[in-house]
Amino acid sequence: MTAAASIIINEIKGYHRFLKFMIALVVLGAFASLVRFVFGLGVTTNLNDVYPWGLWISFDVVTAVPLAAGAFTLGAIVHCFHITKLEPLVRPAIVTGFLGYSLVSVGLLLDLGQPQRAWHTMVYWNVHSPMFEVSMCIMSYTTVLFLEFLSPVCEKLGYHLPLRVLRWLEMPLVIGAASISTLHQSSLGTFFLIAVDKLHALWYNPLLPLLFWLSAIFTGISIIILEATMVHRFMGQPDESELLEVLTRILPWVLGVYLVVKLAATTLLSHGPLFDRPSLLALFVAEIVIGVVAPMVMFMKKVCRKDQRLQLRGASLVIFGLVLNRFNVSMFGMEQADQAIYYPSIVESLVTIGIIAAHILFFVLLAKYFPIFEHHPETVDYSLPDRAHSRTVDHDHVHATGNGAGH
Repeated sequence: MTAAASIIINEIKGYHRFLKFMIALVVLGAFASLVRFVFGLGVTTNLNDVYPWGLWISFDVVTAVPLAAGAFTLGAIVHCFHITKLEPLVRPAIVTGFLGYSLVSVGLLLDLGQPQRAWHTMVYWNVHSPMFEVSMCIMSYTTVLFLEFLSPVCEKLGYHLPLRVLRWLEMPLVIGAASISTLHQSSLGTFFLIAVDKLHALWYNPLLPLLFWLSAIFTGISIIILEATMVHRFMGQPDESELLEVLTRILPWVLGVYLVVKLAATTLLSHGPLFDRPSLLALFVAEIVIGVVAPMVMFMKKVCRKDQRLQLRGASLVIFGLVLNRFNVSMFGMEQADQAIYYPSIVESLVTIGIIAAHILFFVLLAKYFPIFEHHPETVDYSLPDRAHSRTVDHDHVHATGNGAGH
């Protein structure tokens, strides 16, 4: 065994049991992915001609993309609307977005297969297809997030010149991220406008792209609240409740606009009967009441906006509602009354569990080894040696804090 391998093994042995469990789930997910590529979709999944899109599309793509929307949402709030007091939340949101979109790409490769042909999208353009637009935007946005993610990497490694270049590119990257995200978040809804005779009238309406975009905004804000609360509780990071209160003041407005558009589109623009299937109606009501109305009412109260537990509770309701909405649109609302119900196979489930575990694991490890919770990094002049040395000391402090979270 080499010295490097021995160091890595000893480091892993020192991890908390939770991280070791996440590593085990990632390994299981990787093994299930290998099985999928060896034996093919027909043997390893419950997908068929009736259900060509299953768990991997409904969760790993259609749901995971808005769950990773915190980066573009917060970037726009901080840099475009100049709410600079929220700057400490930007870098963790960027890391979350980068990991989310990277794992979305993994889910797409598993569902589509033929990863060696992924470059065809960039060469053989089909400009009339929403899938083409989404694929190009996801690739572009993942690249933008990667460039934004390089800042803490350069800080950790002491690469000051690339860091100054990234600082210079910061505003163009933020603008590009917001523009690209607006395109593909809405285009995910465009997919389902093709299913005119299949998607139930409770969810099918011409404003579906707008609804997808609005829901991505308030979900991105809620993910930031969830993330900041969790890293404070379990990783010893600063309590950002005061900053999160600013976000909770924004949430009721976005939720309110979404609710008005949703109800108006459903009642005025949908085609077909709305109340013919009680089970789907129950899912629709649960999505609206639990995921929109309840958190909107909560965050309209000052006591809920200031209390960390209630902040987390309201954000969790929003996230639950978003997940239910995406499954309603992409899976439950697609099922016809006389069709057999689709259930994901063991391989499909293990892959999705592995992707979720990988997101959590990589975020914790990046927080452990890189300064992603560094506050206001733009105030440092990296051209001065004494400032650079001071910065290194700050990084050692952050690294020590992260190490404490891992053990």
